[in-house]
Amino acid sequence: MTYKKENMNRYFARMTIPVIAGVILTLLTIRPAEAHNPIFGVGPRVMWLNGWGLEAGLNWDKALRESRTGIAYSAEYGVTPNWTVSLNTDQIFHNTGGTEGLGDLLFRTKYRFYRNDVLGGIYQISAIGAVNFPSGKGSMSSHSTDFVGGMAADYEGRRWLLFGDTRYRLNTKGSNQISQGNVFIYDAALGFRPVETSYYQPDVVLMAELNGQVFGRQSVNGQHIAGSAGSRLFAAVGAWITYRNVAFKPGIQIPVYDHLKDNHPDFNFVFSVEVHF
Repeated sequence: MTYKKENMNRYFARMTIPVIAGVILTLLTIRPAEAHNPIFGVGPRVMWLNGWGLEAGLNWDKALRESRTGIAYSAEYGVTPNWTVSLNTDQIFHNTGGTEGLGDLLFRTKYRFYRNDVLGGIYQISAIGAVNFPSGKGSMSSHSTDFVGGMAADYEGRRWLLFGDTRYRLNTKGSNQISQGNVFIYDAALGFRPVETSYYQPDVVLMAELNGQVFGRQSVNGQHIAGSAGSRLFAAVGAWITYRNVAFKPGIQIPVYDHLKDNHPDFNFVFSVEVHF
């Protein structure tokens, strides 16, 4: 019995060393900043291999005297360490408690083709592509299959984070014979971490963003709609509040420049919860 016990002790001792080393290595390579993206823009972050991310976000926006409340849903999966795919949709709720149902389904793919780890930070660049499928009903749908392409880059440090992205949305003619016009989208965001914390402590990153949109002319049955083209610029503030694999993301966005004829927005408030596993 003593001989067997000694063998077991030596076995567990041999197993303990690589397990502890693996845990330490994992802790050393964890960077909480890598889990952040802009709140209103798009960042280059991708999921790890076989990782899942689920997100639900409350949206409340107001334009003139009308307000709208909805929930956006997103599920993403890490196909490889540098390639992530996701499905996104939303639904709108009326003040009376009813709902318009689910909106269009957006399939997005993101491939990180550049990563450079430096002391205290990381640089990343990703290519972005998306297809919008007109699966929604009524006003919840664009009634057209639309395509998005672009790039996103960032620097994520322990104290400062900097993001930028550009995207172009090609809107095709819908089943209702309306073409929404193509849209050029650009975003810039600056993040600041007031307190540098470890992975096992709650982490707060404050965000300030600029979000721009340039709209092409809309048309109906091939006839352009006068005054439908223009540009719009938003300023936004928010925060990432993270604890391990759970993040809470409140933010508010207001227009600072609006050169569109109709539907002038007053504000857009979001509060999202994101979980990775």
